[in-house]
Amino acid sequence: MNVVIVIILIMNGVYMTDYEGKTIYAGSINLPYKCFQTPPQQMPGWPKQMGVNPNYSPSGVCLADINGDGDLEIIAGSTDNKVYIWDYEGNLLPGWPITLPAMVQAKVAVGDIDNNGDMEIVIAARDGYVYIYNHDGTPYPNWPQNANGVSGLKSPTLFDLDRDGDLEIIMVQMQSGQPGHVYVWHHTGQIYPGWPQNMDYLGVATAAVGDIDNDNIFEIVALSYYSVYVWDQNGNIKPGWPKLNVAGGMSYAQPVIADLDNDDDFEILHAYYTSSQNYVGIYHHDGTNFTNWPQPYPGPQTYTTPVVGDIDGDGDLEIFGGGHVWGAPDLLARHHTGNEVSGWPVICDVLECSPVICDIDNDGQREVLIGDNLNPGNFYAYEGNGTLVPGWPISITSAVMVNSPAVGDVDLDGDIEIALVVRDGTVNLWTIEGIPYRGYYTEWGTFFHDNWNTGWFHPKPPKNLFATGYSSFIKLTWNKNKEPDIAGYNVYRSTVSGGPYTKINTSLITDTTYLDYDVVPGITYYYCVTAQIKAFAESRLSNEAFASVNILEEKSKNKEELIVAPNPFKKSIYFYHLDKKPIYVKIYDIKGNKIDELKGYNLVWEPKNLFSQKIYILEIQTERGKFRKKIIQIK
Repeated sequence: MNVVIVIILIMNGVYMTDYEGKTIYAGSINLPYKCFQTPPQQMPGWPKQMGVNPNYSPSGVCLADINGDGDLEIIAGSTDNKVYIWDYEGNLLPGWPITLPAMVQAKVAVGDIDNNGDMEIVIAARDGYVYIYNHDGTPYPNWPQNANGVSGLKSPTLFDLDRDGDLEIIMVQMQSGQPGHVYVWHHTGQIYPGWPQNMDYLGVATAAVGDIDNDNIFEIVALSYYSVYVWDQNGNIKPGWPKLNVAGGMSYAQPVIADLDNDDDFEILHAYYTSSQNYVGIYHHDGTNFTNWPQPYPGPQTYTTPVVGDIDGDGDLEIFGGGHVWGAPDLLARHHTGNEVSGWPVICDVLECSPVICDIDNDGQREVLIGDNLNPGNFYAYEGNGTLVPGWPISITSAVMVNSPAVGDVDLDGDIEIALVVRDGTVNLWTIEGIPYRGYYTEWGTFFHDNWNTGWFHPKPPKNLFATGYSSFIKLTWNKNKEPDIAGYNVYRSTVSGGPYTKINTSLITDTTYLDYDVVPGITYYYCVTAQIKAFAESRLSNEAFASVNILEEKSKNKEELIVAPNPFKKSIYFYHLDKKPIYVKIYDIKGNKIDELKGYNLVWEPKNLFSQKIYILEIQTERGKFRKKIIQIK
């Protein structure tokens, strides 16, 4: 299908966010507007419309399986004091929306906080309280809890800090003119020991959480307007921290935890601005500066989280940042060495959005999705080299603001879907037919990385995958991941080395062993595995392993009860059980292609002329088991 582009000049309104999270009109700009006639399509029943306060924009959308049916629901909060949950067909779930006493201007967190098998929804409202609701829309006991001031654009973070199976709730407090605080609660509403902790000034961003130094104790990373703080899970400040007065200002951009140098401990990234220049700063876990950082990024003021992802296929992470540039490139990608990625920066006018990174065009490479602050706006998809993906940008009804899209396969049809809420309350859900959602290419798939909002780039790929072929199956084994929040593993398979791979498990594998029985003799299968965390994010692929089933005959008691004759044969061969029991025979050519199958008691098979092969492999199933046998056709 040809892509037709119509370019016209239109007057775009420009919106920005102030220090209290309020939406302000910043003026207008004449820009060429590109309208593609073959864009991604809205899912049936979409878009949806939420009410909004005209002075405050909604922020963040979450994709999660709320009701346990396997597919993903779409969750969004709005500045009309409501939180909505729809199924992928656009129907509101029973009990939703719920109405709160104040505006919801932050992405929710979703997790099974009490480890009972059901999902809960954790919500930060602008009245300073954190609310929790059950999946059916009923209030959770002992909540809300008072965070003593939340101005919006800061989300709750979930994690199992004490490894007891349930989740703690972490919330950064911001109250104008006051020092910031970080609160941690048990799911019961009780304050976690050692918390809250204080900062030197306003708490300005969603907290990040992870084990930054591999000591099996988790750390919480938070930003004040000026400084970077790291505490252990018990509220003790970590050696080398805080980094005081390192910024002229920081606003709304979550700190990020990622292993940039592949040494198995983690770096801390934060976006800030000083003297009308944006920067990203990076520190080792001990607070020392990461080599060649900080580095400048486009613009005078940034609200964009320093998202990381591998967009050039070299296995290393690139770092994104920028913001608040009019009519010129303002989203920049740098290598972890500090060098600019070739082809960047790119256009995303008056950027406040944070990108997601995934494969949007099935080319086996990761692209960058980002929305601008024009009204009407543009939703861009950029290749790793900074060029636009064909068919993008697509038109959106309003500015994106401090926000981020979310990607996943909401209806389990294999195709990728993209959700995005914009300033006017429109909730979009696009699908791209024929483009598969591949979790292992999704480096950063939602605002704050995952559904717990951890800001922690994980899990890592499983290590040491081995494949061993047996007579009727292939056995896979791999090492258990070290991360404590692993939900399970996925197994991917291909008949070609390097893929593309297809997931073959129907539910997450909780062991580190998998037996693949759906195999054909003579075919070599190539495997990779991934790890998936409870907050939905999936790792990259593991190393590739390969094997084929052993096509030699098995020693089995069944052979004494079966007649396969004559062998060799000329025109026909007979199969029957001496005890007159049913048998099931599959017949494969020597390359492993199934060419026929028979069921019954006394079976006769005559090869057709279209089969040029003279050697065949039988797979014979009886009540007592299965075995394979080679048969030969002669003239």
